[in-house]
Amino acid sequence: MTHLISPGQLTQPPIGSSLLWPDDLAPELLGPSLGSAHRVVSEGTLRLAVIGNCYADERQLREGLLAVRSGQWSALTRWPGSYWVVADDGYLTAVLTDVAGTRPVYFVQARGHTQWSTSARALAHRVYATVDHAAVTARLLCPTVPEVTGSDSAFAGIHRLPGGHTLVIDRRGRHSLHAYETPRILPFSDAAGELREALVTAVASRARAAGRLTADFSGGLDSTSLVLLAADAGEGDVLAVTDADATSVNEDVTYAQRAAAGRPGVRHALITDRGGLFFAELLNAPATDQPFPDAARWRMRAAYQRPCIVHGSDVHLTGSGADTLLATSPSYLADLARTRDTAALLHHCLARARLRHLPVYSVLAAAVRLSRTTHAEALRRLARDIATDPTTARPAPPARLHWVMASGLRAWLTPDARRLLSLRAAGAAEQCTVRPGETSSHRAWAELREFGTYEAELRNQANALGLPHHAPYLDNAVVRAAMAVPVIARASTTVQKPLLGAALQGLVPDWLLQRRTKGAYDGNAYTGLRRNAHLLHELLGHSELAAEGWIDATAARTEVDRLAAGVPGRLAALESLITAELWLHQHRTGPVMKASAETPHA
Repeated sequence: MTHLISPGQLTQPPIGSSLLWPDDLAPELLGPSLGSAHRVVSEGTLRLAVIGNCYADERQLREGLLAVRSGQWSALTRWPGSYWVVADDGYLTAVLTDVAGTRPVYFVQARGHTQWSTSARALAHRVYATVDHAAVTARLLCPTVPEVTGSDSAFAGIHRLPGGHTLVIDRRGRHSLHAYETPRILPFSDAAGELREALVTAVASRARAAGRLTADFSGGLDSTSLVLLAADAGEGDVLAVTDADATSVNEDVTYAQRAAAGRPGVRHALITDRGGLFFAELLNAPATDQPFPDAARWRMRAAYQRPCIVHGSDVHLTGSGADTLLATSPSYLADLARTRDTAALLHHCLARARLRHLPVYSVLAAAVRLSRTTHAEALRRLARDIATDPTTARPAPPARLHWVMASGLRAWLTPDARRLLSLRAAGAAEQCTVRPGETSSHRAWAELREFGTYEAELRNQANALGLPHHAPYLDNAVVRAAMAVPVIARASTTVQKPLLGAALQGLVPDWLLQRRTKGAYDGNAYTGLRRNAHLLHELLGHSELAAEGWIDATAARTEVDRLAAGVPGRLAALESLITAELWLHQHRTGPVMKASAETPHA
């Protein structure tokens, strides 16, 4: 039997009971805008639900019941699309997020039983959880270092299920976590072939399901490739929108126009909106479930995506996630140093030295030094960096490479906050189990899954505006193919994303695959900051993190003035802090909840 059920019908069962399908489920725990139809198949005591954008057919879902019976959770994550899975075999309930963690699952142990939700805010409301300011600050400081942030959400006691994991709950309400994803290594050509098939399937599935298909079309490699694949799917026209931002100088518009010229199935629209700036209309930003570091850009995105909403889009494609998944950080040079391929190491170090205007020997020395640094040592250095007063710290050498590092927020931490967060990093170093040869892969997975938390809130914000946001690059099959090559294989001195280029050869034009530049929007950011500096001062003047003893708001407000004057500074860190304060402001002015459960003075 198959049921189609609405978002208000599917979530956690009553405490200690079996999972009832679909009528006896608490609607408030689902969270906002889960997307398209939610389907349930059942046979006897076996139940299986997919929630979100799952493109499995009836036969595939019914075959999934066999996996439910045997507890083979990974088999339930092999279908095209982006979705949650909830399964029940009559004894256990299993809740699965996706591989990258873009479909969040939150859980808490309350009154001896496990409760879960796709919304941390809704779960916090149910169990009266308070804001965890320590967790909020830790994520602002070290967002991609899970050893420091842990599984904490922004609410005390409420945890987030890591990407690639299953939350299993027994009938007594006890839970356990199980990793269903095992990293693998493929030859480059095999991975490129898998990536090609997965990405074409991801886009074609959405194109077939769409009544009115729209897409971001920046002119960059990622979103432009998706639009061209969608047009080739032949399921109707794609309304492709490009932000013609007059405040930033880059080549994106030119590339978008070239890609769209004479292309059947692509309806290209250049959108100009002088009000589409960073920090514009900040207090009108749609509320997100967790603090969202890009919330300050909502008006910029709304400016060029509004025509898609007016068009009646039911599927909107974005290139979200491709940079994190398919590009690599400069730390890959340490992997090259470890291989002892001197010619390749020199070649790549020379390219980075030219790009950053650094001496080649300093880049080479940094690569060799990092290759000899274990992850535990990197965490100990991070702890020292956090603990050091930034006013007395010596600047890091320009060529220095890192496995992990603190964000610019470190400059605005109070002494007590530095001490407590430094202890977190030092404790993590003592418990570190990452082997030296696995550091690069470990870091890649950590960065991807942190992006998963970002993508979840980006989708929430877009859905709140009426735009059904999709990120095909983060589908499970795409992620599995891309992550199957060593980090070093994703690096190139001549092209942006060599694995993506190999996968899409012959499907998109060579001139696009070979593009070496990438659009930047610094002009938009600084223009928006100058025009809205008064609002940023107001948010920081009423800073909740400062009131709780975590942030020196005066130092942060000084940074606003410096940046508004055009002095280079910690723009990314300031944006993250402002959006955290925005989230706290929205939370304060919503339902009344108790004060924080932890302060740095505790």
